[in-house]
Amino acid sequence: MAQWQELKNIDSEHQNQVIQVYVHQQFPLEFRSIASAWIEAQDWKSVAEDEGRSRARYDELLDMVEEHYSRLVQQNNILGGPNYLQLVNDARARFQENPVYMARIISRCLSEERKIITSTRANLQECQIELDDSIIELQKKIQMADLKIKSIDEQFGKHDSFLKEWQDEVEQLNGSPVSLQLHMRKIDIDRMLEALNQARLHVCNLIGNTLKLAEQVVSRVVDEELRSWKLRQQQACIGAPIDTSLHKLQNWFMAAALALDKQLQQLRKLPELDLQFPPSDLLSLRTQCEKTAHCLFIKLLKNALVVEKQPNSAQRPLILKTNVRFSVKTRFLVNHSSFNWMPKVTLIFDKDFDEIGAVNGFRKFNFNPKGVSKMMDANEKTGLVAQFERLVLVEEKYKSKRQTESLLAVTEELHSITCVMELKLPGLRMEVETSTLPLVVISSTAQGHGAWASILWSAMAADLQPKNLLFLTPPTVTWPQLSEVLSWQFQAMSERGLDEQQLAMLKDKFVDETDGLVSWNKFYKCDATWVWIEGILSLIKNHLLSIWRDGHIMGFISRDSAIVLLKDKPHGTFLLRFSETKEGAITFSWVDHSTGTARVHAVEPYKKELSISNLADILRHYRLTDPSSRSVNPLLYLYPITPRDEAFGTYYTKPAENTDGYVLRNSGHWSVHPTPPPSPEENRSMESSLNNMESSLNNMDSGMNNMDTSLSNMDPSINTMDPNININSIIRNTDFDTTMELFPELSDMGGPLHGFQLNY
Repeated sequence: MAQWQELKNIDSEHQNQVIQVYVHQQFPLEFRSIASAWIEAQDWKSVAEDEGRSRARYDELLDMVEEHYSRLVQQNNILGGPNYLQLVNDARARFQENPVYMARIISRCLSEERKIITSTRANLQECQIELDDSIIELQKKIQMADLKIKSIDEQFGKHDSFLKEWQDEVEQLNGSPVSLQLHMRKIDIDRMLEALNQARLHVCNLIGNTLKLAEQVVSRVVDEELRSWKLRQQQACIGAPIDTSLHKLQNWFMAAALALDKQLQQLRKLPELDLQFPPSDLLSLRTQCEKTAHCLFIKLLKNALVVEKQPNSAQRPLILKTNVRFSVKTRFLVNHSSFNWMPKVTLIFDKDFDEIGAVNGFRKFNFNPKGVSKMMDANEKTGLVAQFERLVLVEEKYKSKRQTESLLAVTEELHSITCVMELKLPGLRMEVETSTLPLVVISSTAQGHGAWASILWSAMAADLQPKNLLFLTPPTVTWPQLSEVLSWQFQAMSERGLDEQQLAMLKDKFVDETDGLVSWNKFYKCDATWVWIEGILSLIKNHLLSIWRDGHIMGFISRDSAIVLLKDKPHGTFLLRFSETKEGAITFSWVDHSTGTARVHAVEPYKKELSISNLADILRHYRLTDPSSRSVNPLLYLYPITPRDEAFGTYYTKPAENTDGYVLRNSGHWSVHPTPPPSPEENRSMESSLNNMESSLNNMDSGMNNMDTSLSNMDPSINTMDPNININSIIRNTDFDTTMELFPELSDMGGPLHGFQLNY
């Protein structure tokens, strides 16, 4: 039964593949389920090679199905399943004349099952595979003990019958001596009783050994797998791309619970036999086994209540706003029809947080209205679920009018919601509790950034414990922890995380110490580096999502690093990076080789302008304009060497059609006379230029004196310099190159980079 049991424990997607195998082979899946152990015990490949063996296996299988149907008839339960009579008739019509064909089909089905199992196992961690195997082994042991108990019970019935017959014969003798034959029969009956007593002791030992395996299973499920799921859920809440499905965890809980419930039933069956023939050491062993099974069952149930969906409002998970509705969902992982109960779940805000009273100004909240309770709904797939909708929090005001200054900021207060369930089973009544992850309650949307910073920090530093006073002395976190969480923020928002180069740039912003630790003050409290990250996340989400997702934005790179990357690249190579000085803005840098020396320029960052023009159009229409009115787009290749239009062509805005006869106009983005950040060599050259500036200005008078002659050469009609003539007007109306020839000093002075402008 191991293979079929394993198939029943796999996820629904792969179970559907099993169903499709039997649909394709046109073999009843119900036959596979009814005779699972028998089917797996046969070598169907060799059976299919022998018609006689195929005929025998065919008859045996149909007999099993008909016997199963007879039991359903006796239990008045034929409406609870398929029409077995019709399935048997269809099988006879198809395989009666060719049972070898049935053997071949079953062989193919088992082979496909093994392929599916191999596929699913390849996707599971080794520890989970071991847990599945342990549960299967546990189920086998319990089945074995069940069979032995039934056999012992039947043998005791025979013993009682033999003993009664012997007693009747002895009574008929009326005091006459017992014959040797009767004496020997009594010895056989006593030996039979001794053997049965030993068998009962063996079964009790078997149950005890099975409980050791059950203890290992419960420990794995509760202490490891449940904890692992809760950690995954916490990471998923802060952006990690992690599966938080409860399917496997619930299967493990259910399998362990059913196994323990079955063992308790077996142990309760043994006392009935004890009343008749109690061995000396059976009672103490059975009592110890029952105590162990009961404790394991309680441990499993106490941990079976989970918060399936953490509190979530309109903003982010675990951030609640007063007077704004939110929801939360709980699930009880143990649900079985034999339990026959519908529990109630009650929500309590900040339950048992007595330490909060020691902190001045710590706010208190409650649900509006108070007393939030709900009966769980039973669902075949999800089990017992309680979905709380439209919950609202209100702050409880202090009775004293005097305001107490809080030791914690509003966004540094951590709260939680406790879910309390009333568990009622035959002979068992208790409360089961679970709590949400630490959450923050805000009263203004502007507090959202700080609240999310606290949620991230508590997830990194406080594990799963709701340490409400964490930020009185906030712990440090390691850079590997923070870098992973930062990458998750971008991954969750855009399906693209941060690469090693981007994280290396961010490390310089967050980490000051040589030990690689990051403090709360550095992250948010004082330096507020997180606010800068939030601005970039908002920028990407609102304006750059597709371009960022496709990897065209290098993003986190300093201006100096951009110069190093670009200076050796071809003329016009550019890259996109986030501004380090302007919050939530982006800029681009490009390299210019037109003067023979590599110069890297950076444009004034864009932010609000992206609401008017998308970044791709800005890159497409960007121009450099010089005084001679020549205009050129300096952005030719996206780093490292992708042509601009090839990289951004899919994002360009299509031009509107001209339908009213007007000439269409475009928005322009242009700069004048870009001057790059000076390199060390350029710094030295600039100092030399400044030293020469004074002598150049001193020579200006003599140059002005010679202007009359120069202008006369340009225009013979001008013979003298009229002192009322404006020299600027002359230069503006003169060819730019000629002017530079007249005043070479001006060509060395350069000009400022003006950033972007819109030209309509």
